[in-house]
Parts: sequence; structure tokens; C-alpha cells
Amino acid sequence: MVEVVFEDSAAGSLRQALVGRYKVAEAGIVLYFREEGEDPLSPEEEAQLRAAERRRQQEEAQRQRQGWAESLPLPGQLGDILVFPLAHSVGEITEEGIGPQREAALRKVMGVYPFLAAEVAETLLARGRASHKALLDRAGQGEAVRVWTGPGPDDACGLAWLAHTLRPLGLEKVSVTQVVLPDFWERPDGTVIRWNSWGEMEPWMWGRLAQTGRRLPANLLRGLAGTWQDLQKENAPLRAVVNGRLMSVPEDWYDPFLRREIAARPAEFSAAQVVGTVLGKYQLGIGDGELTCRLEAMVQGGELQQVTYPGPRDPSYHCRLRKTPGVW
Repeated sequence: MVEVVFEDSAAGSLRQALVGRYKVAEAGIVLYFREEGEDPLSPEEEAQLRAAERRRQQEEAQRQRQGWAESLPLPGQLGDILVFPLAHSVGEITEEGIGPQREAALRKVMGVYPFLAAEVAETLLARGRASHKALLDRAGQGEAVRVWTGPGPDDACGLAWLAHTLRPLGLEKVSVTQVVLPDFWERPDGTVIRWNSWGEMEPWMWGRLAQTGRRLPANLLRGLAGTWQDLQKENAPLRAVVNGRLMSVPEDWYDPFLRREIAARPAEFSAAQVVGTVLGKYQLGIGDGELTCRLEAMVQGGELQQVTYPGPRDPSYHCRLRKTPGVW
């Protein structure tokens, strides 16, 4: 069986799950970073801080041991993992396969890291293309496909794109099982966990959650493939999940969330804080690249003014912005 995921971080966790290897964090060096202008800690306060951090590390190590002890095996080999980190929710999608449109979209999304954008985009494209070839070869030979999807638009687009990609093989002939990221999970101790994507999944949970997978009927796959064809015809700059439905949206779709957080800040503010707040507070299932592009568009449109600039190896949102007087 081949295992399909749509982000590199998910593939990393899944690799650990397949090989069954894990490294439990042990208590080690505890570092404390003092903010500029903050009074130094007293020896007693520093000792208390270190002791609390060691306890936290020990508790986390115990949690990991218990997780692996209670885990269910997930059969497979590392070569079974096919990753498509192609950001299909962004950019043009009229092309078949993985071509220049995906390269342009990835370069745009990764542009938030200017010093790495070209290299990372090429790496992601290479992984996607290798996985694409393996998917067609192995599914064409009758091997089952298991796809792991979360609530984000890249996963929703990825599933529809996958169905469209498999269509030439005959959707009645292929076996596709979908495992949906659960809304929540309750641990034996009563702790409730909520994940935003498979990239956050603990390695020992994959085998257990694999039991929740459901095989997708040919007619459902056909409908998903049709959805992708409709989206291709619309070829919007962005796609989002709205009320559970994947649809084309304008490129400023996420702007209201940014504006809400900008409005709550003083005239001059940190772009990084705005991006981080929107990602954490609203759980939109997108990355920092899309939000940073929209902040840059607001600067270009005159809504915001750039006050400081990032260092040569900093993300582009490591800067300060100012609200344009009369606009806010």
C-alpha cells in the first residue's frame, strides 16, 4: 500500500511511524532567554525555572514512552510514502502533471524565505514529481492507495487532484482509502488533543488512526475528479474550504483576518506578530507564505508602509510596518 500525504512535515512523522523508531527527549540543558531591558533572574528564580523545565521534559518523555507502548503497528516501508507538497490551493492549475504553474506557485509561497525560495521550490517539485511517477506506476499495477487528509485547503485540493490524476487508470480499478484527521482525540488520562494538520501528528498515533480509514467509492472519486476539473476551468488565484466545500476564492480571501489583527495594534507594529497571531488564532489551514504575500500587497497598495526591513537570511515578515494615516 502506498501512503499519500500533502506536506513534508506529515511525511516526516509518518516515516517515524513506519520504522517504529523513536527518540524520547530526556532532561538536558535548560536555556533562558532574557528580553532586552528585563531584569536578570535571581539565583533562586533561575533554579526554580530550570527545575520546572526539567519536570516538563521528564513528563514529555514519559508521555512519549507511554504513547509508543500503546501504539498499533503500521505496516509498510519508507518507500511507500508518497508526498505531494505542491500547495495546490495557490496559483494557476490548468496544467496537467506538475509543471511550470506549480513551480511558480511554490516560488511565490516560499518567497517568504527569499534566501531559500528557489532551492526549496526545486526540492518540493522534485519530490512531487517522483511521487507522481511512483503513484501512477504502483496504482496502475493494482496497489492500494491510502491518503491522509486534514481540514486545510491544500489537503482538500490534493485529494481532488489525486482523483483526477488516477482517472486515466480507471477509478473502478483503483483502491483509494481516505483517513481523515479527527476533530479531537481523548487520551486515557482525559487530556483532549486537537491537531490542525497531519504534520502535527505524533508518530505513534498513525497506526491507531489508520483503523479509521474508509475506502472511497468509484463514484465519489469521479465526483472529486470532476470538482478538480471545475476548479481548473475557473483557475482562480486561490482555493479555500468554505462550509466544508472546496471552492475558488479571490486572492484577498484572507485579508479580513489580517485587517482585524492589524486594526487592534498601534500605528506601527510587527508583521511577524500579525502573521503568527492569524495562523494561531484562526486556524485557517494555510501557511505563513500566503499571509505574507497579502501583507506585501497591502504595502504595494498603499494601505501599509514598511518601516524596517528583514536581514539577508530572515523571513520577509521579520519587519515592522506602519498603518497609512487616513486609511485605518
